[in-house]
Amino acid sequence: MKKLLPILAILSFCPTLLFAQVDQTVTSLDGFAEASWGMTFESIREKFLSMATNPEAKEKIEIINEKKDEQLLIKRNGIFYLYRFYRTPELLKEVRPKETGAAETDPSIAGQTEYRESGILFSVGTTFNLVPSEQIKDKLEKKYGKPKKESIGDDKVSGASIWELVDKKEASIKGGYAVQWREGYKRKAYTRRIDYFSANIREMILKDYKEFFSVQETKTLRDLIP
Repeated sequence: MKKLLPILAILSFCPTLLFAQVDQTVTSLDGFAEASWGMTFESIREKFLSMATNPEAKEKIEIINEKKDEQLLIKRNGIFYLYRFYRTPELLKEVRPKETGAAETDPSIAGQTEYRESGILFSVGTTFNLVPSEQIKDKLEKKYGKPKKESIGDDKVSGASIWELVDKKEASIKGGYAVQWREGYKRKAYTRRIDYFSANIREMILKDYKEFFSVQETKTLRDLIP
């Protein structure tokens, strides 16, 4: 859970592949490229493995590194894509046991928070060579509209822009967030990283995070007071 702290903090507030269909305004971010939020680690891994070994593929795709049910690093046409996956912490088995034989509901369809043994996609991070931030922001605005929030550092250059692309019309929240990072180089703003997050699974992680520490406190008290 400690690895999720920076990501949860973020959510509390270039190359062609990154900006496909820039002529169409997107209002709900339901995944990234071919992957939808909530897809399992295995399903996405198999998809990229098939693409990487296809002799007729027009793209150069490599699986650079992987950690089962946690992350998958893909290099695609010279750009790195880090697919991040989430599964319920083991400790929560004590408060949310998984029913035997019960199928896990796809969180991209329904906002369920039952115990999950398989890693599900909740975020994708892209990294690439430095590009002037205004060029990246212009592409993102053509696709997503104006950012919901923006922050500028003390150096007046670094910071971040956040797009909230969420559909709140239904009972279960859908969509996601896009974060463009800016960093200073020779007193000018450049971008080399963009992160995308699922809104639905964000809520799931926040709920699990709260219960995780509640269980830890209960176990500690139980051990201290026999």
